[in-house]
Amino acid sequence: MFRDDDNYIGKLVGNTGEPNKLTIALRTSFSARRGEFVRVAHQERESESQLDVLGRIVGLSRSNILFSPALGEGISEVELLPQSRLSGETVYATLELVGYKDPFTGEIRIPRRPLTPGTKVYGVDYAFLTSFYEFSEDTSIHLGNLVGYEKGENIVPVFLDANTLVTEHLAVLAMTGSGKSYTVGRIIERLVSQLNASVVVFDPHGEYGKAFRAGKLNFNDRLDKVEDPRDRQKLAEIQDALQQLQDRGGGIKVYTPQLRSFDEKYAGKNMRLALQLDHFDVDEFSGVLPGLTEPQQRVLDVALRYWKENIDEPRDIQELFAVLDDLDRLKEWVAESGSQGEANALRGGSANIAAIRLRRMINEAQSFYSRAAGEPFDVYEMVGDDNAEAGRLCIIDLQGLSNTARQVIVALISSELMKAAADKQRPTRPVFIVYEEGHNFAPAGEAAISKNIIKRIAAEGRKFGVGFAIVSQRPSKLDSDVTSQCNTIVAMRIKNPDDQRFIQKTSDYFSAADLAELPTLSTGEALICGRAIIAPLVVKVGTKALIHGGESPRVCERWGRSGG
Repeated sequence: MFRDDDNYIGKLVGNTGEPNKLTIALRTSFSARRGEFVRVAHQERESESQLDVLGRIVGLSRSNILFSPALGEGISEVELLPQSRLSGETVYATLELVGYKDPFTGEIRIPRRPLTPGTKVYGVDYAFLTSFYEFSEDTSIHLGNLVGYEKGENIVPVFLDANTLVTEHLAVLAMTGSGKSYTVGRIIERLVSQLNASVVVFDPHGEYGKAFRAGKLNFNDRLDKVEDPRDRQKLAEIQDALQQLQDRGGGIKVYTPQLRSFDEKYAGKNMRLALQLDHFDVDEFSGVLPGLTEPQQRVLDVALRYWKENIDEPRDIQELFAVLDDLDRLKEWVAESGSQGEANALRGGSANIAAIRLRRMINEAQSFYSRAAGEPFDVYEMVGDDNAEAGRLCIIDLQGLSNTARQVIVALISSELMKAAADKQRPTRPVFIVYEEGHNFAPAGEAAISKNIIKRIAAEGRKFGVGFAIVSQRPSKLDSDVTSQCNTIVAMRIKNPDDQRFIQKTSDYFSAADLAELPTLSTGEALICGRAIIAPLVVKVGTKALIHGGESPRVCERWGRSGG
């Protein structure tokens, strides 16, 4: 008979020596739900007092001997006595320990001594969880609320440490439609508005640019629908902060190719990209036009060297084409300072082919400096140097460009950001770079001009204040050297077994129970693991202050109904 005055949910049974696979015999099927947190009393040493250990329920099983398949249809003949408590039901939960808080250091530790079988297990309340998950709002951002504690009086907010999130890199992984871009949007608008950060987003589909459509800030006007009153108030404050940053010369800045369609989209408030192709290292340039033959590559190398050595900065891209069109000038120059292989390449048809392919790529990108385009791209103007005071969200709208053109733009701007951050004489502000559709910019097993610089930022960026987020719906298509450097992972619904195995292989933060959770997550729910958070948590991502363009279109409304 259960005591009514004791609200425990069950007791530990079986082997208690494996902290990731403990078993609770639950009192009823309503005692706990998957993903909820519980606490268990534990004494680590004889000389120490008892402490509560926090754990997460990662699995449930429920069976009834009266409804066993072995009984077949005979089940209908079973009768219970009136008022009988006999049910034949057993309910078990699998418990994974998060740990206990060391009373001296505040660190979270996993017990090294097995818990005591038969110990009662209790649910946790707001007070316990918030004391366990301490955070500083001055250096943290509120991503959302803990699933199971996201409504009512016991809302438990989940905060991410911004310093760790930015400098030790972030991966946001989910299948299409799970809310990954919306989640990133929530993170970056809070980094900018609350922590005055500089953020650069490479936006292949124009999703983030919707917040600045028509050349003005476009805010979410449905804050009255937000259930969490604390978050509702904070969202209004964020909107005010973003507007103030905009008025001070920060806020949202949008950079686009030199096309009229972008000027119309942003009412002329966009900044046209005028990148300098000569800022590429010659060794990196071979990736700009993949598939070039060796003679064609030699021709481009000669033309680039001549362009750099004989023409002053800023170098107009049209002058490079003029160099490639004047082979006699190149031949004379190579005869004085080049190699025999380069001279031979210039005598063949390679120059014409190389020039055609380069011109095609330049025309596709529509993002390179010429005198007609105005001033060349200035990375300091974009993210600010160390003396700049206003935070800013810089969106690079790449909608409609080819993959090759996108990769070249991403590679050039990323390289400029890294070089400027490492400049001891004039470093930029610390910057957080977001690579949407990251599998296109740092693909596994494929060449991409943007991959090398992203790998370099992953390995060395932290030293210079350059962090990044890689966002993808196909984790298994990402380069593992990039994802292995991400010390915080936000994983949303993922059902593909290859993607799940890739996450397990490249990250130490996911347990088997965590991976089993991924296919069951609802839209807008995320499992967060890594160093920016004290322990793995399932979070319902909160509402954005800005509008977002990543929603799926309502195709039936757009089709309309037939008149018949």
